Amino acid sequence: MTRHTVSDTNPTYVTGADRYRIPFTGFLTPDNPQFTVMEEYIQPEHRRSDGYGLAFLESEEHHVLYIGSVRQLQEYRTANTDGTAVLDPAQGVMYAFWPHGKGWDDYIPNNAWNPGGEGIVTEFDHPLGGKVTVYEYLYDNRDGEKVPMVGFHCDRCHPDPKIDHEASMPNRGPQDRRWSARNARVHIRSHADRCRPVDPRIAEVVQQVANEKYGVSNPTVTWESRCATTGPCARIRHLRARS
Repeated sequence: MTRHTVSDTNPTYVTGADRYRIPFTGFLTPDNPQFTVMEEYIQPEHRRSDGYGLAFLESEEHHVLYIGSVRQLQEYRTANTDGTAVLDPAQGVMYAFWPHGKGWDDYIPNNAWNPGGEGIVTEFDHPLGGKVTVYEYLYDNRDGEKVPMVGFHCDRCHPDPKIDHEASMPNRGPQDRRWSARNARVHIRSHADRCRPVDPRIAEVVQQVANEKYGVSNPTVTWESRCATTGPCARIRHLRARS
């Protein structure tokens, strides 16, 4: 996993990474109908009348935009046919995070950290033992569409993404994965309040009510067991096996 740096005042806020990858590059030139509004994102002292070469950089928990000349990015693309070219950041400027808003939202494609949108993004050690894992997966919605999702899972308290709104969210790009990893970091730092394993007695009561309602005598299944067979623990286990 990539080593990340965090804010001196907020240890859950990631400010940079040791390594980045470039999932895609592009160009913003005056012939783009949204050029004027998209250029507003760029500081006046960095503007170029002939347009910009763009490189989108990301790590598991951070993302930055490199802005250089059109010629530099053209040369980089030509040299990078085998994936070994190195982009010289000294020739341009770095902007924190990828832009969003009018023009940019249509320009920047959705992307995932793992091929196909499924896999482990990063993981953290829990202070009391075990792991908190950030992972990507595809959710089958009611229309049969596979929706890219990202979430974190603590293998001590087993948050249910159907109930815990912080445990899972749509996965459209590095900004969502960064936020999910932040939630995982917050969970770890606040584990005394946030990390509370489900009381097994609750499962017993729920199963008893279900048995009485449907006239059956099914045994109690704890959330830990359910998670290990059909929940996030099972999903993460399959993702690890595939990687």
